[in-house]
Formats: sequence, C-alpha cells, structure tokens
Amino acid sequence: MGRSGKRASLRALGEAWEAGITLYDTARSYGGGESETVLGEFLAGRRDQAIISTKFGIVPMCLPLWKRVAKPAARVLISLAPSARAAVRKRAGSQVVQGQFSVGVLRESFHLSLRKLRTDYVDVLFLHAAPASVLEQDDLLSAMERLVESGKVRAAGISADPEVIGVVLDQSLRFLRVLQFPCNIFDFSAPEMIEARPNGARMGAIANHPFGGVTRVHQCRQILERTAAGPGLDATLREKLDPIDDGVLADVILNLILSHRSIDAVVPAMMQPDHLERNVTAVTRSRFSSEELSLLRERISQAEK
Repeated sequence: MGRSGKRASLRALGEAWEAGITLYDTARSYGGGESETVLGEFLAGRRDQAIISTKFGIVPMCLPLWKRVAKPAARVLISLAPSARAAVRKRAGSQVVQGQFSVGVLRESFHLSLRKLRTDYVDVLFLHAAPASVLEQDDLLSAMERLVESGKVRAAGISADPEVIGVVLDQSLRFLRVLQFPCNIFDFSAPEMIEARPNGARMGAIANHPFGGVTRVHQCRQILERTAAGPGLDATLREKLDPIDDGVLADVILNLILSHRSIDAVVPAMMQPDHLERNVTAVTRSRFSSEELSLLRERISQAEK
C-alpha cells in the first residue's frame, strides 16, 4: 500500500500465498497505516495457516481526505516519471512519527493492529526501528511481556540496526525471542553476533533489506562480473554466472544470507510479480552448490577489502 494500490497488493499477496509463502511482515506505519488492513482482508479464512509479524513504535499520521485521495495519483506519477520517486518518498517519510515507545502507544497501536488484521493475536510483535535506550524502559518491556503471557502475542521481538541487536544479545532479555535486522552480503554483522553468543535460549532471526539498496546491488553485480571474467574459476561456475542478470543476483544474495544457520527467514520487498518469482526460485531451486556459494562469498569479501 505504498507504491502499490489495494488491487495490486491483494494480487501480490495471492501470488505469494500460491508460491508457498506464509510469513507476512507488516507494521502499523506501513502504507500510511493501510498495510495491515489489506493483509487482514487477504488472510480472512486462512489466518491459522499464516504467520503475522507486525510492529509498533512508528506512528502513521492521520491524513486528511484529500491526501488519501491523492495517493493513487502519486503512484501514477511515479510510474510515468520514476525520477519523482525520491520526492514522493520524502513526503511519505514526513507522514510518520518515529520513536513512539511508550506503554500508551503500545496499547493503542496493538489494539489497532489486531482490528486491522482481523485477528485476536499476532505471532510476533516487534519494537520498530528501536534504539538501544528502549531496553531501559522497564514499564514498556513489562507491558510487552504481559501481552505474551496473555496469548495475544506469541513472541515479542525487536527490529533494529545490528548495533542495537548486539546490545540485546549482551543483555539476554529472555522475553525478546525474535530479532529482525538489515542484512546483506556486505554486512553479516548481526548473524555473526548471534552465532558467536554462548549457548542459551534459541532466538528467532529475520533478515530484512537483503538487497541493500540500488548501490549495493550494483556493487554486487560488478564483483560477480569481475569474478566470472577472472582467472582460476571453475568452468561450471563460470557458466552459471553468465549472464549476471537479476535471477543470478537474487540467487547469490538470498542464499548467502540464508546460509547463516542463525537466520530463519529473509523478507525482501516485492513490487512486481517477477520479483516474487525470481526470489522464490532462488531459494527453492538455487543453481549454486554450497561450495560455490562459499567461494562467491569469499570473492565478494576480498573485493570489499
């Protein structure tokens, strides 16, 4: 419900469901507060077959009617003039309020999430883009723990940058059982911290933003092109890398992330049906062996140095 309208969003959800995807990651702030509503409509009648994670801490502003009406026009503008995307995104960013971590916001936000999602529980509730300081708010953490004890939340978690994930791991807050963090082939710091921790209670881990943005995708493509053209590469692997198209990139990026034993799921964005198809094919029918992926990870690491 950001770049895509309701009809396209429902169609995308349907295609994802048919492809076997059952984890849906949303938030109160996504799509100006509309994402949960569309997801709830889609999951009606199949809620028990899906895993829903949502978040609180970033509050969408209540938009006047004229702005809500203008959203479809903005989508058309972007489709006709992609250069306008940055300006539209900047405006969208001003329509949310970040850092809203209070017990009152938690209660109101979670109540709205349940209503919009048409459910009486969520599988995971995340603190959204939380700073390390939120871990000092005992009243807030206790309120989240009570939601878990009530059964309305199956597991509490935190969605944050790797630096904050490190603080969470050091403090061993047992009721925070799921971590979500950005992870791409140039930054494996979060899963490496998780895997280095002493044996203890197993924490779930969801990697987001796996492609790292346009710049990172371009860097990855360049490194793989140099690797494919360089010396000392097995002929079979060289053939698999020719050409370095979007399918190869998805295959390398998603499988290198999922090769970490600490990561349970990866949640890439999907704006077009072919994105979904490429990503599903990458993780279910990878063209690369584990040995080949290890070699590619080594080449990417060396190129970064």
